[in-house]
Amino acid sequence: MSDIRCKKWYGSCSGGVVLRVIICAVSLLVAGALIAVTLKSFESKKAEDYRMALAISEYGLQAAFEMIAKSSGWTEGFSKEPYEGGVFDVELERQTRDGMVYLKIKSTGIMGSVIQTKECTLRLEMSENDSVWINEGIR
Repeated sequence: MSDIRCKKWYGSCSGGVVLRVIICAVSLLVAGALIAVTLKSFESKKAEDYRMALAISEYGLQAAFEMIAKSSGWTEGFSKEPYEGGVFDVELERQTRDGMVYLKIKSTGIMGSVIQTKECTLRLEMSENDSVWINEGIR
């Protein structure tokens, strides 16, 4: 009688194939669930890094605008300035086209391994008594 129960639950008293298959299937399900949770966490972290790198890049542009407002001749830029757990670099390049003066600003935000860049071009408008930078657009 015990031999019949053994065969019923385990497939064979000597081998236990059914039990081994069940254990293997459960192990694969648990491993798959752990991999899925890990990937979801990684994706969430990467998405946050992309969002933060973009925000840092935009902050770099804002910091450059503030420096230009203080001194219109400022062209030094920023190098590896810390902000919100990341860093930003800002490069400025003066150009003259068709008699107009332009200032190209490139801000790069870095968060972890993610790099995001924003660019802006300003055009210098001269009047009799003053000069002002006009924003040509941000990309």
